[in-house]
Amino acid sequence: MDNHGLNNNPFATLTRNSEQPLKKPIPETCSPGSSDKVAQEAKRVTEVDSLLERVFLLTLDKEPFHERVPKCVYLKELHEGLDQQTWIGTSTLDQALFERIMLDSPVDHVIMTSRRSDPQSARDVAEPDPLCYLFQCYSRLSQQQTPVTPDLKDVCQSAIIRNAKLGFQHPELFPSLNIPGQFTSIFTNSPEIATEFFHKVAEAIDGEKEEGTVLECFRPVLDSLKGSVSDDLSLSRSSHVFQCLNILLFFAQNSLLAEALIRYNELPAGSPGRGYEMTLLGAILSISCVPKLEAGPYEFFDQPSRYSKQEHDITESNIHQPLEGLSERMHQVFYSLLKHKGGESRQRTLTWLGQCLHANRDRAKLWSNQNPLLFNMLCSDGFALNLCTVLLRLCQPFAQPESVKMLKVHPTYCVATLGDPNQRRDRGVHLTDLSHTPLIPGSDQQVAPAVETSYNFMTDIYYMCHYSFSLSFCVMHEKLLKLNQQLHRMQGIIQDVSHMPGPEAERIKDQMEKGMTRLLCVKAALTQSQMLELCFDFVIASARWLIQVATSSDFSRFQPVTFPLSKTVPAALTCVPEFIAENIIDFLLFVRRFKDNLLHFAGEKLEHMMSFVLVFMGSPNRMNNPHMRAKLAEALEFLKPPENASSPSAIAVSEREALFRRHPLAAHVGETLLHVFVSIEMTGQGVEFEQKFNYRRPMYGVLQYVWSMKLHRDALKRLATDAEVHIEATDPPLFLRFINLLMNDAIFLLDEALSYMTQIKEKQEEQERGDWERLSPAQRGEMENEFHHLSMLARFHNIMGSETIQCLEMLTKEIKTIFCHPMIVDRMAAMLNYFLLHLVGPKKKNLKVKDFNEFEFKPQQLVCNISSIYVNLGDTDAFCVAVSRDGRSYSQSLFELAEVVLNKIYAPVEKIEHFKRVAAHIQTLSVQQQSEDDLMADAPEEFLDAIMGTLMRDPVTLPSSGQTVDRSTIARHILSDQNDPFNRQPLSMDMVVPATDLRQRMEKWLQEKKQQH
Repeated sequence: MDNHGLNNNPFATLTRNSEQPLKKPIPETCSPGSSDKVAQEAKRVTEVDSLLERVFLLTLDKEPFHERVPKCVYLKELHEGLDQQTWIGTSTLDQALFERIMLDSPVDHVIMTSRRSDPQSARDVAEPDPLCYLFQCYSRLSQQQTPVTPDLKDVCQSAIIRNAKLGFQHPELFPSLNIPGQFTSIFTNSPEIATEFFHKVAEAIDGEKEEGTVLECFRPVLDSLKGSVSDDLSLSRSSHVFQCLNILLFFAQNSLLAEALIRYNELPAGSPGRGYEMTLLGAILSISCVPKLEAGPYEFFDQPSRYSKQEHDITESNIHQPLEGLSERMHQVFYSLLKHKGGESRQRTLTWLGQCLHANRDRAKLWSNQNPLLFNMLCSDGFALNLCTVLLRLCQPFAQPESVKMLKVHPTYCVATLGDPNQRRDRGVHLTDLSHTPLIPGSDQQVAPAVETSYNFMTDIYYMCHYSFSLSFCVMHEKLLKLNQQLHRMQGIIQDVSHMPGPEAERIKDQMEKGMTRLLCVKAALTQSQMLELCFDFVIASARWLIQVATSSDFSRFQPVTFPLSKTVPAALTCVPEFIAENIIDFLLFVRRFKDNLLHFAGEKLEHMMSFVLVFMGSPNRMNNPHMRAKLAEALEFLKPPENASSPSAIAVSEREALFRRHPLAAHVGETLLHVFVSIEMTGQGVEFEQKFNYRRPMYGVLQYVWSMKLHRDALKRLATDAEVHIEATDPPLFLRFINLLMNDAIFLLDEALSYMTQIKEKQEEQERGDWERLSPAQRGEMENEFHHLSMLARFHNIMGSETIQCLEMLTKEIKTIFCHPMIVDRMAAMLNYFLLHLVGPKKKNLKVKDFNEFEFKPQQLVCNISSIYVNLGDTDAFCVAVSRDGRSYSQSLFELAEVVLNKIYAPVEKIEHFKRVAAHIQTLSVQQQSEDDLMADAPEEFLDAIMGTLMRDPVTLPSSGQTVDRSTIARHILSDQNDPFNRQPLSMDMVVPATDLRQRMEKWLQEKKQQH
């Protein structure tokens, strides 16, 4: 600028002095009375220009001045267009700002405006990216403490936001505008101020949405983010993961951007489950140590056999940290999306969650797990588990034991998931078609519970969480168990082929490595500490809620539970889906198998779980599914203190033991356990034969544990006494049915086990003779597979048979008379004699396989336990007589051979002596019995039992078939089958008719026979 220009500036004389060059033009003339106003205006113009220069790094003045910023972009065209004006005012700000962001190369227009040092502004002055430049202006403006006029800061901010809005809505105007890249750069470097900046931009866009909606404008950012996530995001790049999560959270925290975000992730109705994983939210939720496809690639645990357990534990810990951070941040995203009550983001987010779960409903079906191709049409395990963890966190504020908020969860929700989608959403129901099997079926006689007109958020999200849990955690737990079983079988195969090196052996080892990698990855995903703690609180709260639903219709407060339970069952149970109870049971079983230390310090939480088990395990009218009630028995077994824990604290053991000693319902453990034991057998539903024994195995463990406590022993003894009193009741007493099944199991299991051992011995002899070597490879392989299967069956039946006999031995120590009742005693004696004969008699040589331990065969222990039962019941003549009159298996030598075994295993001397006394007494009674048998050898046929063929003692006539049998015979039959054995008509003990005339003739005949001899 030359002196002529300065001289013509009307404000020059007011601001210029000898040391400073004139900066702004001022009026050349002014009236005497206006000098102060002119001076004030000149000062204001100068200060406004100075502020705008500091904020926007723009100038129309090329003259340097030491109080100015070091460098500015000189807007030459604007300077000339304004007739050489050297200041930028608010009226020309928009024009100046627009010209600046339109510059192709701002660096070419930078001039030195001061020699003062300001490194930050010197770096920012030539910023080439329009959006970055505008954000820097916004940031510099926020740092200005005292604006010249009250509204100047607003004017500047509005100009910045307007131009940013223009860039978003019309990016084609700015060739150098790369919105995704510039957005990411801004947000990464200054997240806090960037949040404020872009929120204001979104509001401005929404104010003029006809030029482009918020979603349309921010779509390039979301597209870029989705591409980044989908391409290479993984747990090993956790810093990048959290950068993406921060951007998602930024979107979710603003109502306008939140709506844009959820709209961006929406899919058409009927989209496949995997489609939700392909969305932006889904792509981040799918980040896990478990790959999207079962075939891999696997990011962790490569070549696991090369590393120690300690190294695997370290890897697992390193996985947990980013996974927990991911779930926590994604929870913040969804929480933010849901808290905007005014807009549509809340409803759309709930709809997205409901549709996602519905689209992946087949994850819970067995066929989809067994068919990888079909399973790949659904979302991955990692996605499902991460989504579940987010929902668990959303439930955390109210899903706490004894929290009154839990009582606001309405049990009829599932009924409301049917019908028109729009109507459902209006009622607060966002899940679709939860027409799952209820805990109990409804009936015509039962009044259906009232369905709510609308459901609260807690109910909606609670059912979503449970549904998600069943589709994720439970499915992965099942996979983990199957992988474990497969690897166990592979280990056996590897041992078998270890002596035959070659391609086949290497292939099996490679499969073993890959299987171990899969197992470790799934286990790592399922054992995150924070997630398990969330799960634990959730399932305990659910257990307490289910108890309330099952025992009371009053939801104003939690009601205490007392036994016996009311016979009136709340109708609400007909609306509650089974999968809620299944989730509770499955989680407890998982924890005991893979994370038992979580139970060590659970304290009072386990009391609720114990109540849940006792309320439902023995109540078919509250939990109809016998499989689930059987699993509750397994859960009960897991609640007892661990027998071989690595190092549980004494406090933890004491707390678990207190459950069985001091829990308010502890005295009912035995009764509920016997009830489920019996109901597995008596149910009309399909329980596979071997599965029945698998269910009963943990029950034996619990029975043995509680038997050591007087509280439970006395309770079981009371049940036995009650059974004796009502032994012929129409509905057989619980304890009577229990011991009948116990003997049935023992007979079947041991008989099968001995048969398998005989077959194994034969197979081993064939191998020793070389018979297998003469077979073709295919035939030999078939024989090996058959032998392996036979071995598995033998192990299973040996284990279960031994445990059943052990249970009988335990019970007969203190419960004797019912085992000696005429209805039971003959079967008991015959069973013991039969097995003792096979274990110590001449046929024992058929059982001598190479290695007893390989097949869990413990004949000496069996002999010891059977001998103990003889001793326990041997003081009762009825038992000893029954033993002696068993013509199929009994002989005196049998007890002598058993005594040899007892001496060989160093049984206590007192026990051996007692056993000998019992044997001697039986021998004495045997002689007497033989005399009676000889006496009655020619008994008339009408005196013989139509089923057993033996002389009757108390004949009765069956009403429908007219057959006559002994009362004890038909009573035993009815325990297992409530039908007439001759014509299959219904039959109970109160229906049989005493054959009084026949009995009198029998007594007369016996009297005559005795007189003759």
